[in-house]
Amino acid sequence: MNKVVDEKVMEKNTEMVKREDVPNSPFVVVTVEEGSFGTLGKWRITELHENSAEVFEELSIVSWDRVIQVMTLLIQANDDGLINKK
Repeated sequence: MNKVVDEKVMEKNTEMVKREDVPNSPFVVVTVEEGSFGTLGKWRITELHENSAEVFEELSIVSWDRVIQVMTLLIQANDDGLINKK
């Protein structure tokens, strides 16, 4: 491939991604062209929202559903060997 084709392929496959830490939490808000969503590590934990403010608001609410969700992901991370064992 020549340089012009390589640049067009890169342009087509490149998407802007913005990551913002949620203060005092393990969560990160990820914003892409389609919208924003919350993550915990490599896992997406919220639905896609129109903007990051909606995700920040959702993740700021501590609910039993969120607690169970996080505990399930931590168990999965442990089973996958992603958590260091001493």
